[in-house]
Amino acid sequence: MALWIGQTVSQFGTYVAFLTLPLLVLHIQDVTGEGTTLDFSITYALETAPTILVGLLGGVLLDRWHLRPVMIATDLLRAAAFFYLAATVGSYGINTVFVFAFIVGSMTTLFDSALFSLIPAIVSRDRLGDGNSYVAASQQANFALGPLVAGILAATTGGPALGLFLNGATFVVSAISLNWVGRVAHHRDPDEEGTSFLGEAANGIRYIWSEPRLRITTIAVAIPNFVMGFIEATFVILAFRVLNAQTEAEVGILLFAMGVGGVIGALTAPRIARSIGVGKTLVMGMGVTGVALFAVMFTTYGFLTLALQVGWMIGVSIINVPLVTIRQHYAAPSMIGRVISATRALGWATLPIGALVGGWLGATESSYLLVARMFPLLLVGTAGWLYTTVVWSDTFGPEPKPVADTPADADA
Repeated sequence: MALWIGQTVSQFGTYVAFLTLPLLVLHIQDVTGEGTTLDFSITYALETAPTILVGLLGGVLLDRWHLRPVMIATDLLRAAAFFYLAATVGSYGINTVFVFAFIVGSMTTLFDSALFSLIPAIVSRDRLGDGNSYVAASQQANFALGPLVAGILAATTGGPALGLFLNGATFVVSAISLNWVGRVAHHRDPDEEGTSFLGEAANGIRYIWSEPRLRITTIAVAIPNFVMGFIEATFVILAFRVLNAQTEAEVGILLFAMGVGGVIGALTAPRIARSIGVGKTLVMGMGVTGVALFAVMFTTYGFLTLALQVGWMIGVSIINVPLVTIRQHYAAPSMIGRVISATRALGWATLPIGALVGGWLGATESSYLLVARMFPLLLVGTAGWLYTTVVWSDTFGPEPKPVADTPADADA
């Protein structure tokens, strides 16, 4: 419960920042009279790039360090960053936002990887899906509430300063809550005590590549993340140009609808997985996401748009819960930090790429619309590919299969 409270509060701050940072970029552009759509893409790319840079090597640190202190430290560092941005609004330009986006992204990468590495230490293997579901549900509830709060604060106060301060405050509260978790047993393998830092990182990559479910799902998630990078980085532009939102509050409502869908998907994913299996659930979620996201691009702000926003985010959560469960289940216990971090790093590597490529291809109003409508079809294609793999046919169903410490044993 202490872990759940801490991550819930921390994720609220993360998702307030999801809209606050783009609004900060927009505020700077309005004040200076300079800037393009690419500024939003660069900010998002710098915020997500640490998933690659920190994730591949950070997993070794997570397997060496105790996880709870890492989470507390990253919360406090993010709090300090947002307090600074809030206190000095108007005295810095877009380059400062770029720097802080990278810092915040680095801390968030470590926090999230530590969170999903810690869950198997305090939740039994047969309840991992339920535990991940509760975490995902609270994250998606925050995704609904955080941007809505950020949009309302920006609309009522005339700037991003209060939202930035709220970001910082939530991370302080999260750090205090996480202190209640108490000491958790360390999971490092004594046989690797003499292994070099890079050697441990390489062992983690080799393990992921040797286990087919980890390898396939890592590759698969990179494709929709390419799409999500573009959608998330330019969502403010998408909301105004394509979906015809009229105010910042309506942008917040669109994001709120996505969060509602995310909660529904997170709460229903374990039940679906118990019925048809974790792998089939992931593939189904991929297809639902692609179809609904494609459809929303042909609507304008109204009931249908909000309903489709809910729908495609139901699909995203139906992807995420079994995806995390597969990683936790098929990872050797002594490599949980590296498996979680490296699969996230490799799978999320396409987020900044999608943000930059999509921002470049969609630099004009007409080209943006075309890119926004075509990119979701990549998700549908990914679902079709996964249908032909072991993820669909032989990834555990209602009864989890035992997993040993080696890829060969896990595959047997």
